[in-house]
Amino acid sequence: MQALLSALGVIFGKLMYFIYNTVGFHNYAFSLVLFTIIYKLILLPLSVKQIKNTQKMQEFQPELMRLQERYKNDREKLNEMTMKFYQEKGYNPSSGCLPLLIQFPILIALFFVIRMPLTYMLELPAKAIGEMVVASVDAGEFSKDTLKNKNYDSIKDNPIEVYKAYNSSDAYFEIRLVESYKKHPEIVEENPTLSEEQKELLKNLDLKMFNYFNLGIKPSTSLAKIKADAANQIPAWILLIIAVLTSFFTSYFMMPNARKKKDANEKKKRKEKDPSEGCAGKSMLLINPVMTLWIGTVAPSGLAFYWIINSVLSYIQNLAVNSMIKREKKEKEENEVAKVGNKGSKNG
Repeated sequence: MQALLSALGVIFGKLMYFIYNTVGFHNYAFSLVLFTIIYKLILLPLSVKQIKNTQKMQEFQPELMRLQERYKNDREKLNEMTMKFYQEKGYNPSSGCLPLLIQFPILIALFFVIRMPLTYMLELPAKAIGEMVVASVDAGEFSKDTLKNKNYDSIKDNPIEVYKAYNSSDAYFEIRLVESYKKHPEIVEENPTLSEEQKELLKNLDLKMFNYFNLGIKPSTSLAKIKADAANQIPAWILLIIAVLTSFFTSYFMMPNARKKKDANEKKKRKEKDPSEGCAGKSMLLINPVMTLWIGTVAPSGLAFYWIINSVLSYIQNLAVNSMIKREKKEKEENEVAKVGNKGSKNG
């Protein structure tokens, strides 16, 4: 699994670099927006299928409600008749969950790219990164004590071992390395392994958005750390809170009949799950924001920014696809009415 995610990280890193180096205009935040748009376009067929499945569940709801009322005292029989109903309609209630399941490995792979931009995005050799770490230690920006299972002094002459040691001890050492060489340009300029082109790439790499939101910063849950680094931590938390809110409201507005009034008294009487919910049901109102908050506190802000863009695009996509489906349905109904009218004219 680790190898698969790493391979996805390499693919996404190449895609991110291509975007960054071409249509992204060497802007990291803008490149992340374009990356998300491309990702949504690739998954569009699955998303359309998910929305159609949700609409089918809405059509099936009256019959499912009648089954619930008929077998409300026999849960086993209710499950049996519900599955029989699905089989008759040729419908799989879990099929709409596929796009949601695909998102998890994509998120983890994107996490690799965001926390290790030098390895996955710029594809710098491990030796060069290790040499930059050694220079950062000499400059006082990196601590020897970060290493867990290695003695720094015993490996400092082997840059590749230094790279491996810091990679296994500090998940965000590459992010901190970017901050380090921004303060000390000589870390890049005097690196013996980097080519002139690679040095230029590193100098131009900026993880900040609007010169305020550092997408490489991980929001800390420690009040002391937040106070000590307020200039970075407060913007990081602002992004994360926006990501949680957009995740909640997107899930709410994409729920079936979210804007329609429901019979609250009837809901209290029956405790069965609403069959129209599926993977876009009420549970997602809590699951999505909670997952966003949890992942957002263990990952750089770039992932929260990605989540914001993804949520907004998902909502826009949902509106567009629903509008398209309604239009197709209306045209189909009009054609059927026209056929019935033509048939009646012929018979007359």
